[in-house]
Amino acid sequence: MILKSINFCRFKGQKYEWSLEGKPERGIYNQPVTFKNINLVVGKNATGKSKTINTIRQLSDLLSGDVKVSQLPYRTLIYDLLFDNNGSEISYFLEFEAGKVKQERLKIDEKTKLDRNSEKGTMFYEEANRDLDFQMEGDKLAVSRVDTIQQPFFEPLQKWGKTLSHYRFGGHLGKNFLLRDINAIEEDKEIDLKDSDDVAEIFIKGKTKFGEEFTNKIIDDMSKISYHISTINVDALKFFPIPAFGVEVKEVDIEDVTDQKEMSQGMFRALSLLVQLNFSLLSQIPSCILIDDIGEGLDYERSKSLIDLIIEKVKGSPVQVIMTTNDRFVMNNIPLEYWSVIHRVPKKSLFYNYQNSKTIFDDFTYTGLSNFDFLSTEFYFEGFEQSEEQL
Repeated sequence: MILKSINFCRFKGQKYEWSLEGKPERGIYNQPVTFKNINLVVGKNATGKSKTINTIRQLSDLLSGDVKVSQLPYRTLIYDLLFDNNGSEISYFLEFEAGKVKQERLKIDEKTKLDRNSEKGTMFYEEANRDLDFQMEGDKLAVSRVDTIQQPFFEPLQKWGKTLSHYRFGGHLGKNFLLRDINAIEEDKEIDLKDSDDVAEIFIKGKTKFGEEFTNKIIDDMSKISYHISTINVDALKFFPIPAFGVEVKEVDIEDVTDQKEMSQGMFRALSLLVQLNFSLLSQIPSCILIDDIGEGLDYERSKSLIDLIIEKVKGSPVQVIMTTNDRFVMNNIPLEYWSVIHRVPKKSLFYNYQNSKTIFDDFTYTGLSNFDFLSTEFYFEGFEQSEEQL
């Protein structure tokens, strides 16, 4: 399932209001932000790149039922969403205030399945074949309830929320997370990829489930970003004061193995991401992958190669990827067709992309300038009209 658009606002009408919106149309704000399968979110510092990723992540926690409305840091929010579920359109609206649901609506191909105000509302029941009244706690979402017989149409939203993966590439990505007992891994226990640092455990489960195909894909992917390794495994760490296990690799030009404590941060970030990404793709479980600060800690060539690799692996699959970067060298080599540029105005982060600014994006190809200039000169904002004014 693909997130097609989002319109988001927190603390609407209040001092701390902030919203995610698409480019204004004829001066009218409150347009939705649109997404494609592959998205690279760029923008100057403090425009809202990480906020965008966190907003989508928090949405997934709500839809999966992992978090209650009252547990979010911002307890007064509005989400207006559109999903594409294999050609079927799912429209979902959620508003909560002071940690309690105010409105919640769900439509499938324009047919209303849920209409809720505060703690009461109506929803469609399959066996009765009609809408019935219901009541539930004010800090819980109706769509997160589990009744696959009566409301099977909630399942796509729940699954999207549960299987979303979130990688903070500028963080450790599990480098300091070690296994104490390699034999204690439960084979039947599901892997949580949403925020996982369990790289060693994920690798073991991937190798057990998919065999050499899994290992070979990781080795091949690492080679494509110029980390040439011949083997990858999980074993006891060297030179560590207590028994612990972690991921280790044999680099082609180094005699000894390199374990995760000895790896450079950049190498481990790439390895961790590719272990989890390949596990997800082979398992055919992910619906959305969020990667904040993609390429952080890698040199330019590896950053570009990693993004190219992700695009190659995701293109044509049912997986959606939303990445952020502020690396000018990466921007210069990633086609504008994947870009969403954030433009900050008071209380709003506005998105300009190929869907809502096609003429401007196409016109830029005639300038002879670099992709980074598209951002730095704010060409995305007014196109040639703005450029002429600057001259």
